Amino acid sequence: MSSSNNTSITSAIIQLQSAFRYSSLILGFVLLIVGVLGDILNIIVFIKVRNYKHNACSLYMFVRTFIDLYILLAGLTTRMLATGFQMDFTLINRIWCKTRLGLSNINSESTYTLICLQAIDAFMCSSPSAGVRQKSNIRIARYLVIGTLCFWCIHEIPYFIFQDLVIVGGTPICITTNTIYAQYRSYFTALCINTIIPIIVVSIFGFLTVRHMKTIAVTRTLSSLTRQTISMALFQIFAVLVFNVPYAASLIYQVITANVVTDTYRRAVEQLIASFAATYSYGPYASSFYCYCLSKRFRNQLMVSVKEVVGGIRTNQVFPNTQRSGTRT
Repeated sequence: MSSSNNTSITSAIIQLQSAFRYSSLILGFVLLIVGVLGDILNIIVFIKVRNYKHNACSLYMFVRTFIDLYILLAGLTTRMLATGFQMDFTLINRIWCKTRLGLSNINSESTYTLICLQAIDAFMCSSPSAGVRQKSNIRIARYLVIGTLCFWCIHEIPYFIFQDLVIVGGTPICITTNTIYAQYRSYFTALCINTIIPIIVVSIFGFLTVRHMKTIAVTRTLSSLTRQTISMALFQIFAVLVFNVPYAASLIYQVITANVVTDTYRRAVEQLIASFAATYSYGPYASSFYCYCLSKRFRNQLMVSVKEVVGGIRTNQVFPNTQRSGTRT
């Protein structure tokens, strides 16, 4: 009886692994394709319109677009290769083992910091107080962007030191060799910095911004550009909550049940759900363009920018002069 039970459990685990594997691959491909396309269109619009030179919130969005594009191309692509096709280059190349996740963390931490700054800036721009609105300016935003990138680069230096490719029982494993730093990354970096803190910050300031926008007097004093960036920021906040809350719940569950003894089937199910949730958490990096498209003014700017790019390409094309070959003397 025990052997038949083990056989049935093993077959059930294999079926679950196959189902989660294909669903994760489909989700990953969708996020990758729509995300890369959206980020490229974002870059075109921001470069053509040039609002990021005068508006703090637009600057945060513009910088985030490049960061999100890197995360999708370098982070999500390699994750899909590792989980879907068993092509984990961190187990082959030591340099990639030491740098892959560190670079991804720098970018993910930076983009969530910029999302928080974006939410705070939207709150200040929608404030009834003129003094609070004046605190949102492009000069401070530039310093905050540079400071954010520098801070997270310094923060990830220990990762490049402690992360290494080691051989355990004849099997290569890319792990953090320092136990204390590994716990810090698991309990604080992954759980707090990348999930819980951004959710709390954007929820609080998003709620306060919505309260401000319901005041007719405040709405009338805002420029069309400010109203546009506030609405775009609010849509982005909603996307962060949709994609990050399930991932945060998954991480919290992993921390709570870390020392709980479970059977093989439950352990396999938990690992598959955690892997799917990790792929799902790439949603904020792929959804910014589609959140911005909910703004009518952004859609109009998109159409104008795309027409300018397409028109410029056609103007720069060189067409052969076929009339000479058909003329007679």
